[in-house]
Amino acid sequence: MAQDGKSRIRLTQDQLDRVCERHVRFAEGRPNGARANLPFFDLSGLSLAGRNLTGAHLAGAILRDADLRGTILDHADLYGADLRGADLSEARLFRTDMRGANVRGARLDGATMVEVDLRDGSMVNRNSAGELKVVGFDPGPADMASARLTNADMARAKLSGSFARAADFTNTRLAGARLDRTDLRDANFSGADLRGADLNGSDLRGAILDGASLDAAGLDRAIRTDEQAKAARQAPPQAPAPEPEPVETAAAAELPALPAEQLDGMLRQHMIWLGTSGKQGCQLDLTGLNLEGADLAGKILTLAKGTGARLRHARLNGAQLQAAQFDGADLRSADLRSADLRGVKLDRAILIDSRLDGANLGMLLVSAGAKVMRASLVRARLAGASLAQTNLKGSDLTLADLTGCDRSSAVLEGAILEGTRLGGA
Repeated sequence: MAQDGKSRIRLTQDQLDRVCERHVRFAEGRPNGARANLPFFDLSGLSLAGRNLTGAHLAGAILRDADLRGTILDHADLYGADLRGADLSEARLFRTDMRGANVRGARLDGATMVEVDLRDGSMVNRNSAGELKVVGFDPGPADMASARLTNADMARAKLSGSFARAADFTNTRLAGARLDRTDLRDANFSGADLRGADLNGSDLRGAILDGASLDAAGLDRAIRTDEQAKAARQAPPQAPAPEPEPVETAAAAELPALPAEQLDGMLRQHMIWLGTSGKQGCQLDLTGLNLEGADLAGKILTLAKGTGARLRHARLNGAQLQAAQFDGADLRSADLRSADLRGVKLDRAILIDSRLDGANLGMLLVSAGAKVMRASLVRARLAGASLAQTNLKGSDLTLADLTGCDRSSAVLEGAILEGTRLGGA
């Protein structure tokens, strides 16, 4: 089978299961692991149900009628993938790259798709370092026609320029989503949350909006009648709106800072939780909180959660963050000197101009050395960060941006540098 000038490799279910098992070992830093790297593979009709494929490379893959129920695909690359008729119910697709993907008729009921990218694939330059570019492979707009996306969480999802005619978004959260220039004719938004969504130029003719929560001003910029559609076609084309900086949503800007006394209480409960192996106290969860400028120097944040936390200019020097999860966190200009970051998860985190001098992002040995966790900085942005004497041994820097960093004294032995932008350090 051939398509787009590429010969498709067909896997059996047993072969795919082995790839998934090796991917889990890779993600956990165990021996004999390897990232799931299956671009343009034919996986149609196969089962990936319940698998953890975080960060997997599946660009251009054929996944028609595949079983992806409950599959974890956070940060995965599904650019231009064919998911027609696939079942992704209850799947997790946090910040997944689905630009130009075809999900026509797919089922995504109850899926978590926060900040998923379903924009027009042809609008994006795929020639940048580490990104896929195949001659003859031009997927164009993402196709969600007739897809079922009921009760899903698509907050801040990016659907600009995509095709979602007759898609079912019943009771789905689309707050802050980018739906500009999207074809949403005959789509069902009954009970959906569209507050803060960008509907500029979206085609809502025939769409059902019963019980939907949305801003009247945003709806005024959408196309609702044939006359408006005709006028839009005759108007000169406009350049797409510029992509906002990550974590720079209005909600994040307005989020009040966490009071210092409340943070101190959470840290005390976390210490109890660690000391009793989870039997007492409470695990520290800073997910989505505003901690800009917070003083966490020398604090114990081992195993803490902080996905999407705002930590600009925060003081974390000497802090212990072993195996902490801060993927997507905003750590711009943060002070992380001499911090212990072994096994930390910082996928897609923003560390621009941060100070990581002497920080340890090496591999973390757990279970008496039976298991190794590598620090993960997949697609992290470290431009201009200070890396003097930083230990990055064995860390995963796939597609990370290290331009402008002085790496002359950094330890990068065994680090994964697939598609990493190293600049001219």
